Amino acid sequence: MVTIKLFGTLRLKTGCKVLEADVSSVKEGCEAVAEATGLSYKELKQCIVVVNGTQTKFSAPLQAGDELALFSPSGGG
Repeated sequence: MVTIKLFGTLRLKTGCKVLEADVSSVKEGCEAVAEATGLSYKELKQCIVVVNGTQTKFSAPLQAGDELALFSPSGGG
């Protein structure tokens, strides 16, 4: 199982902080989040992806016990 944590507007939109899923890639993790929360897969694909404390790519593999954190993109001015 992989622990998936949501931050920023993802958490605000869903009211969900943490999910558990049996997935083997970040992409599968995002698909699981989309299914469980109703967020769009497109929105999740734009997120900042962090696995076990290190920023990584959307195509990164996951292993049991990993922690996937998804941060909504932010803007400023």
